[in-house]
Amino acid sequence: MFGLPLSGRPSELIELALSFGFDSMDMDLIDFKHQSDAFSVTHARRLMVSARLSNGVFMLPVAWEADDEIFNRDLETLASQLDVAASADALRAVATVSPACNERAFKDNFEFHCGRLETLGNLLASRSIKLGLAIVPEAEARANKQHEFVHSLDKLIALVGSAHQSVGIVVDVWGMHIAGHLADMISQIPTGRIVDVRLSDAPQDVPAETLTHAQRLMPGETGVIDTASILKALEAVGYDGPVTPWADRSTLAGRGREKIVKLSGDRLESAWKAADLPIVERWFAPAQK
Repeated sequence: MFGLPLSGRPSELIELALSFGFDSMDMDLIDFKHQSDAFSVTHARRLMVSARLSNGVFMLPVAWEADDEIFNRDLETLASQLDVAASADALRAVATVSPACNERAFKDNFEFHCGRLETLGNLLASRSIKLGLAIVPEAEARANKQHEFVHSLDKLIALVGSAHQSVGIVVDVWGMHIAGHLADMISQIPTGRIVDVRLSDAPQDVPAETLTHAQRLMPGETGVIDTASILKALEAVGYDGPVTPWADRSTLAGRGREKIVKLSGDRLESAWKAADLPIVERWFAPAQK
């Protein structure tokens, strides 16, 4: 889970995911490809298969906003990486859109991104992989930049609407809160274009537009962000993909991996109940709660 400060051997993380009710795990595609090259795809994914865990998302291993030389260099290895991902049923990639830059005004930057997404989309589509774009909504990320770009869900919807059909959206409730967007905006996302969902919470008595990333809390921490309404809106549009808790590392300082994963599982279960969503009985019941 990229949204939490977790590290460890795959077997350790899989055990934690199983113990606290998770159905999927995000993939480190670079590490997975190294394992599959050294042994085989079957060997590399054996632990996930035996644990009955599906793959959540993987970070697109491309500097997709870089200059042509770097981008084209990354493309040379991307096809084989995507082949490995597809063979492991990892069919959701994610990438982040820079919220501002100094090189291009908005219109030129929009066209630049659509061109890059067309190139990537063709590679992804041939392997049935979707790419979800995530935003960086905090004002601090745009400071000292000459030209603002996509940093809110409404602008992201516009970009995706002009991009390749294999390109979609990461619904991030944190970004929606900062921009003042309500749950009904989810219905404006083109059908089938939601790739991933990130849940967080915000501190009380802090104006949303002034929030910094360091204030990003675990979902359900304060109740400032109405997670239940977001989940209901996602259910209404038929979303059935991964939902991941996201929090800044500093807000979880002093907690070990097990406590973080347990807290995440408990918070997601509470969110599901608040949204009146069904909770599927786990095939694996841990010996200890």
